[in-house]
Amino acid sequence: MNDFYSLVYKALIFVSIILFIISFGTSGTTTIGALIAGYSALLVSILMILVMLTNNIVLITKGKETTEIAKSVLFTGGPFLLMLAIIGLLLYLIIKYKNLISNGHVSDTYYTFSNISIVLFILQLYLIYTSMDSPEFKQTQKLSKITSSLIYLLGVFTTISSLIVFATLTHFTTDG
Repeated sequence: MNDFYSLVYKALIFVSIILFIISFGTSGTTTIGALIAGYSALLVSILMILVMLTNNIVLITKGKETTEIAKSVLFTGGPFLLMLAIIGLLLYLIIKYKNLISNGHVSDTYYTFSNISIVLFILQLYLIYTSMDSPEFKQTQKLSKITSSLIYLLGVFTTISSLIVFATLTHFTTDG
């Protein structure tokens, strides 16, 4: 069952990457559709990974104090929670402003920083995928501290890029 579960979230990661690549080469409603589908697939895969990691941590730390379990879940799942928050923000923005985006009534800054966010997400996914395929992860069921820190760092850069997208869409759009 665990192998099937890992195949599902890995497939969703690949689907989201393919959809992000499609969004680079298209425009209009096709880009909006690819971005919404890509972020949704990414959201589901990150949620699946987070559930798996949390379940493993609870099983490993069985019998320990609740604060120690919560701290372990926060340190291990923190990068994924940050990714979920950013994905939620970007999905909200794309859905709310889809007509303005598909009609091209947004600043060029939106396209630049939206693409930067996507590239940063792809880098984070690469780190997650390679780390979760390592023998160390299969033995301990935890990400290494270096990988977790790199995902946090890329998450901070993605947050900054997403906030620029937010500011661009809320303050620098035109009606025609």
